[in-house]
Amino acid sequence: MSDRGSILPIVPIMALVMLMLAGLVIDASRQLNARGQAVAYAEEAARAGAQAIQPQLPLALDPAEAGDLVAEYCSTVLGQQHVTGCELIRLDPAPEGPPRPLVVVVRVQTQIPTTLLGMVGVQSLSASGEGRAQPVEGVLDVPEPVPEPVPEP
Repeated sequence: MSDRGSILPIVPIMALVMLMLAGLVIDASRQLNARGQAVAYAEEAARAGAQAIQPQLPLALDPAEAGDLVAEYCSTVLGQQHVTGCELIRLDPAPEGPPRPLVVVVRVQTQIPTTLLGMVGVQSLSASGEGRAQPVEGVLDVPEPVPEPVPEP
């Protein structure tokens, strides 16, 4: 009995396995990159919404204006090639101090076509990112000025 040609059937199977592994690595790294872009877009949209400060104390955000600013930024982002969604999720209370709506939360979704995983029927990969931003609070209490001593003559 000869072993000649016995490895021949395994060669195409191994080639397909290696190609699928390469596809998994390439497409997974592209999906990770898409997630990073989604987070960056979401953070920028949240920063835009965090500019909607009401002009009174205590410091709070105007929900309608924050929504408008986020929507304006999202209209630009939705023009990007793979972005499928961009929306204001909610206004959260500030993590410190009295509860007031100061944190803008935005989510962006993307969908990218696959390169090598399309051979096994996976045509696209989705990724999403969430961004949060709040306005920076300044000084709320101004201390009384200390009078300078008058020099004696």
